[in-house]
Amino acid sequence: MMLLCGCSQSAVPEIDDFSWILVSVQSHKGSGQIIAYGPRMGETSESDGFCELVCTAKDGVISMQDKTNGKFYTGTYEFQGKDPCSSNYKITIDGQEGIAVVAMTTYHDKTQDPTFIINLEDHSIKFFAKK
Repeated sequence: MMLLCGCSQSAVPEIDDFSWILVSVQSHKGSGQIIAYGPRMGETSESDGFCELVCTAKDGVISMQDKTNGKFYTGTYEFQGKDPCSSNYKITIDGQEGIAVVAMTTYHDKTQDPTFIINLEDHSIKFFAKK
């Protein structure tokens, strides 16, 4: 998965600045296809792969609630540093270790959305800030 970060004069967001809503889960196997997606990519929970996953982070603890099936996932995060475009974290979710980045995604029309991406061993999970 590739994320292009457009640095601007905006403040660099951090993991605990927002509640996050799932955009997509992408497999690292094969062609890297999307295996689950959230409301921004589709509007019906009857569709195969739809998942309403909400993520929050506070004081080193990360929590995810899958409202589609009632499951909860928990873990920890540790701040690793900040650069002009992103905040970076070491993350563990249900025993899986990975890295995470929080940054602003800038679109062609110059609008921006805070973006949170978790990269684990088998997949990447992309979130946008809940509005």
